[in-house]
Amino acid sequence: MKNLKKLFVLLALLIAASQVEAQEKSEIISLYQGSKVEFDDAIGFEKHHILVNDTLIQVVEGNVRRQFCYAPAKKSSYEIIKNYEKAIKAKGGSIINISDKAGNIEIGDNYFVRDLFTKERITRYNPYSYLQLPNYANDYLAGKISTSKHDIYITIAATRIEDDVVYTLVTVEAEPMEMNMVTLNVLNDGIAAEGKVAIYDIYFDSGKHQVKKESSNALKVIAGYLKNNANKKFLIVGHTDNTGNFESNVKLSQNRANAVVKMLVSEYGVIANQIKPYGIGSTSPKMSNLTEDGKARNRRVELVER
Repeated sequence: MKNLKKLFVLLALLIAASQVEAQEKSEIISLYQGSKVEFDDAIGFEKHHILVNDTLIQVVEGNVRRQFCYAPAKKSSYEIIKNYEKAIKAKGGSIINISDKAGNIEIGDNYFVRDLFTKERITRYNPYSYLQLPNYANDYLAGKISTSKHDIYITIAATRIEDDVVYTLVTVEAEPMEMNMVTLNVLNDGIAAEGKVAIYDIYFDSGKHQVKKESSNALKVIAGYLKNNANKKFLIVGHTDNTGNFESNVKLSQNRANAVVKMLVSEYGVIANQIKPYGIGSTSPKMSNLTEDGKARNRRVELVER
C-alpha cells in the first residue's frame, strides 16, 4: 500500500513537472522580472480587442491567455510599458500603439479598457486591485511578434492602485497572414485541409486588374500545382477589401480573377477548362476592414477546389 502511495506521488510530481516545463516552453514573452502573478487564465480561442489609436480598435481571434500581476516594489506603470516595448522589439516584433490615456478612451458606447480589454476574463475571484484596474489603467501598449506558425499579439494595461502597480498582460496566438509564401507544399496542404488556399503574392496596382510582373513566381507555382492535379478543377476567386463602391469592387475582383486565369492559360500552359474565374469583391473578408493589416489580408486571390 505504501509503495502504491509512493507511486501516485511520483506520478503526480512528474505530471506537475511536465506541465511546468510545457508552460515555460510556451512562454511568448516573459513577465516583468519580480512580478507576482495573481491569476493566469488560459481562455482558449476567443476574440480580443486591440487599441490601434484613440478612435480605432482591431479585433483579433486566437488562443487568448490573460495574466494579472503585481509589479515589483518601486516600479511605475510607465516602466512596465517601456520594458515590454523593449522586449517586443528585441524579439523582432513591432509596436502597434502606446497610449497614456487608454482608460479614458471611448470606442462607440464602450470605454476601451473597462468594457473591451478586461471584460472577457474567466471569473474565479476578483481581487480589489483587478476590479479597480479598468477604471484607472491609462498606460497601455499593443505589439505584435510574427513567427513561422503564428502572429502573436501582446497587449498590456497598467496602473497604480494605492501602494501597488498592477498590470494585465494578454497574449493572443493568431493565425499568421499567408503573405509571400506560396509553395507547392502550401498549396497541397491547404487544399487537402480546407479545399482552398489564400494567395497574397499575386500583385495588382490599386484599382487595376492587370497582373504585375512581380507575380511570376506565384503563378509558376500555381501552374505547377494545377498540372500535377490535372484531374481536378478549381476556381480562381478574386477578393477585395471594402474600400470604395461595392459594385465596383465586385467587378474589379472578377476582372482580376479573369486576368489571372488568362495568364495561367496563355503563359503557363494550364488547360483552360481546369480553372474558372470568379469575383466576389468584399463579401468574404478574412479579417476586419477597420485596420490596414485587415484590409491587406482581405485583398487576395484564392485557389478553390470545385
